[in-house]
Amino acid sequence: MIQPPLDWLPGPVRPQLAPGEIHLWRATLDNPIRLSGAEAVLSREELLRAGRFAQVRDRERFIAAHGALRMVLGLYLAAEPDSLEFRTGPMGKPMLVQTFTDLRFNLSHSGDLALIGVTRGREVGVDLERVQGEIEFDPIVEHYFDPEEAWDIRTAPPQERVGKFFDLWTCKEACVKADGGGLGTRLRAGRFGVRSLCPARGYAGAVASEGDEWRLACWNWNV
Repeated sequence: MIQPPLDWLPGPVRPQLAPGEIHLWRATLDNPIRLSGAEAVLSREELLRAGRFAQVRDRERFIAAHGALRMVLGLYLAAEPDSLEFRTGPMGKPMLVQTFTDLRFNLSHSGDLALIGVTRGREVGVDLERVQGEIEFDPIVEHYFDPEEAWDIRTAPPQERVGKFFDLWTCKEACVKADGGGLGTRLRAGRFGVRSLCPARGYAGAVASEGDEWRLACWNWNV
């Protein structure tokens, strides 16, 4: 488990992924400049998906998050963001159509923040959640958590239970997303290493990837 600093460094213009390295990008979404730039690079399908959101803010955040993903990936591939093509795997995990690269990625967004994980030659999953103290998490714990995890939450001091829940939940989600399955997926023991992090005040996050001998570099995405 690690806790990167709240003030992440500005991302490099030409990022280079070293072997055994994962790059994690943080992007704020409630930014009119970012929104206009993001909308211009999205595909027709992505714009249609955005249009299905009933709330304007949710629609704009979706556009900003997926636009940021395209722009970040474009840096690694030296490609125009709007030229990238995606497909979904058997379990719905998005991946690049481009066959000339072994780049792997994952996106998660919640509230006004997004996290993008990028690596090479290994699967990666990221999860981000805005911490909500009023959430009723007992049914989730009962249904999805192992007995040991549920016990840890129930026996924690009252003021720590919400934080512990989100810490465990994001780690579980990150592993599932790295695997490409759903929450009911049985993960092979030891396949994924996972690390929790604090992307910003009021948020919990985690990143998971195959094996556990990998290093994490955290960057701040700026349009």
